[in-house]
Amino acid sequence: MKWLRLSIADRTSDLPPNVIERILLFLPVKDAAKAATLSTHWRHQWKGIPQLNFDADFARVPGVGSYEHNANRVVLRIYKALLTHDGPITRVVLAIPGLRPIHDIDHLILHLSKKCVKEFVLRFGDEMDGYPYLNCDVSSSLFAARELVYLKLQGCTLKAPSWFVGFSNLTRLALNHVYLPSDFFTHFLPKCPLLEQLRLVHCDQFVNTEILSPSLKLLSIQSTLYRICFKYAPLLSVVSILDADEFSDYRFTLFQQYELDMVDDVFTSLPALRELTIGTGFLLFLAAGQVPYKLPTHLHHLKVLQIYLLLYRWPEARVLVCLIMSSPNLQTLSIQLDTLDYHPTSKLIDSLDKLLKAKDQHGSGCCFQCLEELNIRGSRGMQVELDLVRFVLATAPLLRKIHIEPRSELNCDVVLKFLMQLSRYERVSERAEIIYLWKYEG
Repeated sequence: MKWLRLSIADRTSDLPPNVIERILLFLPVKDAAKAATLSTHWRHQWKGIPQLNFDADFARVPGVGSYEHNANRVVLRIYKALLTHDGPITRVVLAIPGLRPIHDIDHLILHLSKKCVKEFVLRFGDEMDGYPYLNCDVSSSLFAARELVYLKLQGCTLKAPSWFVGFSNLTRLALNHVYLPSDFFTHFLPKCPLLEQLRLVHCDQFVNTEILSPSLKLLSIQSTLYRICFKYAPLLSVVSILDADEFSDYRFTLFQQYELDMVDDVFTSLPALRELTIGTGFLLFLAAGQVPYKLPTHLHHLKVLQIYLLLYRWPEARVLVCLIMSSPNLQTLSIQLDTLDYHPTSKLIDSLDKLLKAKDQHGSGCCFQCLEELNIRGSRGMQVELDLVRFVLATAPLLRKIHIEPRSELNCDVVLKFLMQLSRYERVSERAEIIYLWKYEG
């Protein structure tokens, strides 16, 4: 056994330094440090690994399986590990369960800001404890980390000090349960001129949102949003605006108090839009304002549209019709039907009739010419759905798939009748197939 251990040690000693670094990168910090026992050649190698992940494994007590409850002790161990690190650090993750924004965190972040860290992930609290540190400002030392390219924060307040001049290299910013100041979009974001991706989850403190970001390419918001205006976003190609919580009658009434102008506030300023996801709340804002039958400027780059539609409501369906008629190159259309209402209105049916009968200047169908995929989730097997499917089958020459997921509570008679009608429709595309997934819960 001793001979075998010596043989392994000799082999690992012969590995090139870059191979050793790659091996250590895939190990937790504690295991990377323990690897120093393999041989004297490995003894100090872990101190130069550029990516440090201080997560649940780092805080777990050996032989017990639970986490260290003394946050000061955990932070002190992290600080000691960083002090012995003698190489460049490109990425640091501080995601220990129960981590609190205590005073020692300031020293730790200050030390990291001097190490030219490129990517930094900092998480306080979690869903189990309700994020108790939302009223705690993140360390001001963080704003001195001028080399940051990626920043992800959770469970704190993002309040920049007066001396903050900006993150000149930041390209990705992700905030989860972070309290944002009222001037976040008007003063903080403009100081990140290279920002390409912005993700906000449960950051519900902003009311009036103006997007002025020349480099932004992806915007994902899952929060309670009351207004948004795209002032200048020429490169923005992926937009997703979803609700923070499940929809309710109370929130429906609340959202009706606000309105957006589809032309002036939103789509005219998105010339590069390629993928669009609209949640129920944002849809209500759009529907409350002026909704044209077509936008004055077509969304020529829009290829993917996903929309959460309150079941057969008018005027929310006008937004869907307007976007379809304004997107001549649409390839994928996904409709998620929600359940506040259960019966189609005559106005909605009239609107879909206009869509079905619409002709362009050459007399042919003016939409779905590039459509390849249609997804309908939450189907109730109603006639208005059949009309839409029939029209797509008849006018989409490039169609490959229609994917329908009905509600599980539908009875067999409704499902069979729906499928029989679908089977009778003619298809302009020879490749088109209908996939109907129904999970019966009778």
